[in-house]
Amino acid sequence: MGRSAQSGIRHITPVAESDLDARLVGLAGYWANKRRGRRYPARADFDPLELKALLGYLLMVDVVRDTEGGMRFRYRLFGTEFVFYHGGDLTGHWLEDIANVGFRDELLALYRGVVTDGQMRTLSYDYLVGDQRRRFQAVLLPLSTDGETVNIVLGCGVPVETPPG
Repeated sequence: MGRSAQSGIRHITPVAESDLDARLVGLAGYWANKRRGRRYPARADFDPLELKALLGYLLMVDVVRDTEGGMRFRYRLFGTEFVFYHGGDLTGHWLEDIANVGFRDELLALYRGVVTDGQMRTLSYDYLVGDQRRRFQAVLLPLSTDGETVNIVLGCGVPVETPPG
């Protein structure tokens, strides 16, 4: 299932907010402004025209809860830059279907954490395209239709540098 699912993501590591790319700091501020006194903003609060510079780098993941309290995650939106680096469009696919078990489990833990504690995640990861490695930074932000229960995670990953090797 694409490049990152096979071997594209080398590692995912936390990044201090103070070390984030300015584009991600701007998105986090935009998210905070859209809260308007609520714990979380809703998907409907976001205007794609206001995020035009980041559109290809955005993804949205639906949180699907079952009757026993379990959670599944499905890509609602998989931006064109993710399609390029990943090697395919995962819109509509479940995260649990990602073939690379280690990467999948790491992603699922990140998304569960955002949903469970409602906190933004800031991270760094590498994509491999052929023999070229690209470093990205990303944020994961909780969204909620009712302002309290996270039902979508908004993600944005932007290239920041090309690491050696």
